[in-house]
Amino acid sequence: MLGIDGWGEGSGEWLTPSVEATLHEWSSLLIDQDPLLVVALTEDITNRLPWKGGPVFGTAIAAINAALYDIAGKAWGVPVHTILGGRRRDRIRVYCGGNLFSTPEEATDAAREVKAQGYAGVKSNPLESRTWQMDEEAVDHSTACVAAAREAVGSDFDILLDAHGSPTPELSIEFARRVAPFKPLFLEEPVKVGSLEALMEVTRKSPVPIATGEKLFTIGDFKPLIDNRACAVLQPDVTHCFGITTLVDIAKLAEAEQMLMAPHNAGGPLCYAATLHADAVMNNFLIQESSSRLSLFDRCVEHDWTIKDGHVNLSDAPGLGILVKESDLDNLPYEPLPYRQYRHADGSWKGW
Repeated sequence: MLGIDGWGEGSGEWLTPSVEATLHEWSSLLIDQDPLLVVALTEDITNRLPWKGGPVFGTAIAAINAALYDIAGKAWGVPVHTILGGRRRDRIRVYCGGNLFSTPEEATDAAREVKAQGYAGVKSNPLESRTWQMDEEAVDHSTACVAAAREAVGSDFDILLDAHGSPTPELSIEFARRVAPFKPLFLEEPVKVGSLEALMEVTRKSPVPIATGEKLFTIGDFKPLIDNRACAVLQPDVTHCFGITTLVDIAKLAEAEQMLMAPHNAGGPLCYAATLHADAVMNNFLIQESSSRLSLFDRCVEHDWTIKDGHVNLSDAPGLGILVKESDLDNLPYEPLPYRQYRHADGSWKGW
C-alpha cells in the first residue's frame, strides 16, 4: 500500500542465494496486487507452482507471507496477533542455547549463565561426541553433563536436548532412559527425518517427551506425525513452513491431538517477531526458542523485547512491531554459513 512497507525473513540456513533468486522470480506475481489479501496472495503463488513443498519455496513464501501481514497490521493499526484472531497470552515463555556438553563443569556454568539472563530454559546438543553408532561413552558423557546442569539450576528451570536428527533410534532410546531422572523438557530430533516408524518407536519407548519438525515444511509433511501422534511436541520454523499462516494452521491441527508447539527459530529479528505473533494465538503453545543475545538484533531493527522471569514481552505495536534499520543493513554484508562436518572416527557420515 502507498506509504507502507512490510518485512519478512527469507534467509534460510544454507539457502539464502536460492531463496533470493526465487523471490526475484516471483516479483511479477506481487506487483500491483492488494497486499491486504494476505492469505489469498500467498496461496495464489503456491497454487501457480507445479512443484509443491520444500525448503526453498517454503522459505520464499514465508518471507512474503510475513511481509504481507506486516503491511496489513500497519494499515489497520493493529499487531499481527490481532489479525490472527487475538492473543491468548500477554508474554511468551522462552529458552535459548548454551554449551552443556563440553564438560560437566562447563555445563554447570552455562546453565547458570542462561538462567541468570532471565530465560526459562537452556538447550544444547547431546551425543555429538560419539565416534560410532552405538557409542556408550557418548551416552555416559552427555548424561553426566545433564546431571551437572540440573544440579546447578534446580528443578524450576528447563533443560532441553537437541540431537539434531543424527543418532540411531537405539542410541536415542538408551540416552532418553539414562537422562530421564534429570527431567529434560523434551528430546528434539532423536532420529533422522524420513522414517515415521523410527520416530514412533523412539516416542513409544522414551520416558522423555519427543519433539521434532524443523526440517518439515507443509501441512502435508506434518499431518502424518499429527494423525499418528508420533511425538509430543511439534517444532515448525516460521521462515521455512510457508509462513505465519501455515504455522498457525499446523498448531490448530496439533491441538486436536493434544500435541504441544515449540517453534524452531534459528533466524534473525524478523523471524523472531513473526514467530512471537504466531505463538501468541496458539492454545497449545509450550515454549519458544530464542536468541541468547537479543542485543545483536539492535544492529538490524528497533524493538522493545526484554527477557524477564522466563518470558519475552509481546509487542502491541502495529504489524510485526519492529522497525527495520534499512540504512544500517548495508554495513552488514552477507556471510555464508560454513557447512558442518559430522563424522565418526572411521570417516563415515554420522549426522544432520
